[in-house]
Amino acid sequence: MLTLAYLNTEYPSLSHTFVAREIRAIREGGLRVQPFSVRKTRPNTGAVDSWAEERAETISLLDRPTRLLSKFTRAIFTRPLRVLRCLRTSQSLSPPGVRERFRHFVYAMEGVRLAEEMKSLELTHVHVHMANNGAMVALLACVFESSISYSLTIHGSAEFFDVHRLALKEKAENAVFVRCISDFCRAQVMTWTSNDSWSRFHVVHCGVDVEKFSPRPAADDDSSLRLLAVGRFVPIKAYPLLLEACSGLDDQGVEWSLELVGSGPLREELETRAKRLGIEDRVRFPGPMGEEQITAVFDRSNVLVVSSFMEGVPVVLMEAMAKELAVVATRVGGVQELVEDGVSGWLVSPSSVEDLTTAFVRAYQSRKTLRDMGREGRRRVRASFDASANGREMRRLFDRYVADSRGAAVSVGGLDIDANSRSRLKP
Repeated sequence: MLTLAYLNTEYPSLSHTFVAREIRAIREGGLRVQPFSVRKTRPNTGAVDSWAEERAETISLLDRPTRLLSKFTRAIFTRPLRVLRCLRTSQSLSPPGVRERFRHFVYAMEGVRLAEEMKSLELTHVHVHMANNGAMVALLACVFESSISYSLTIHGSAEFFDVHRLALKEKAENAVFVRCISDFCRAQVMTWTSNDSWSRFHVVHCGVDVEKFSPRPAADDDSSLRLLAVGRFVPIKAYPLLLEACSGLDDQGVEWSLELVGSGPLREELETRAKRLGIEDRVRFPGPMGEEQITAVFDRSNVLVVSSFMEGVPVVLMEAMAKELAVVATRVGGVQELVEDGVSGWLVSPSSVEDLTTAFVRAYQSRKTLRDMGREGRRRVRASFDASANGREMRRLFDRYVADSRGAAVSVGGLDIDANSRSRLKP
């Protein structure tokens, strides 16, 4: 049976529940998966209690810095040419500056450790979520150990903010295949890569467990607008504009409340802004929540809001729609591939307070519309964003690009290794 390594920068973590779902779906399809994480996740810093099993089975590359250093030092003496090639490649892909040079030196150390851990477990293919430092570690592991290969899931939108610093072109072109989570995402990756590699870019949506996220119970009192937003308190989420849009609802005769679930550097600023707008009694900040807790919040809400300036395809939108909540979301990134305007929700212009307020008023004025949109949203998620079905799509990609149960990797792209074990990726 084919066994894959799955690498993420931090796994398991509160913001990467979709990776856990994907791993479960792939295992159900008959593949074995060994999770790896660059950083070690502690129970009280992101992972919830129900993930104890995932945490226990995950191999962390930075579990102990001394172990990372000792393994790298040993590799210098036992395989010096491979280490040199790995270091040269890391520096060739590093942005300028001492800090970046040192960071990429550490990535090389992590790549060596990943390669050796995979070798000891007889693994020859690693799949990476996000084109961030985890993808760089995987690429460097393949430079160090010619018998392994990697594939990549790209989400956006963060990967597209600084494609040169992230070496997006090199990471995508040297993967045996790239899974993009939306058509929008694939188009962005194509923009920065050679068309010779485009045939290896495939769209497979992320998904949710549509049975676990079952329709919310009918509310006894559906006379108020109970808004919900879930995400990190960071500038890209545009929560100050969301608060401003909500502050205008009283003048429209709307009975409303808002729960902002999450945490982040802007929390204090958002609480202060709510007070300044005079709406602090309508806005709750319950903090970050795990999958089990957020289900109860969905059940007491009737509209999910995504006010962001940019998104990929937010998993929280899928979860809310599976729960039969209507949604209000900005018309950005791949959102339009999930939400059909006027059918399963309202799409609004990013940065427009007026559009948000108007959508909220419409939602308040028609309870039947909310219910109809909720049912249509669940139908849409079931049809195209079901975790089990999308896990089967990933299985087909692994079957296509990874040769056999012993893990011999198909040589595709810039990391095709020749008979002398020299990478074509030149530092």
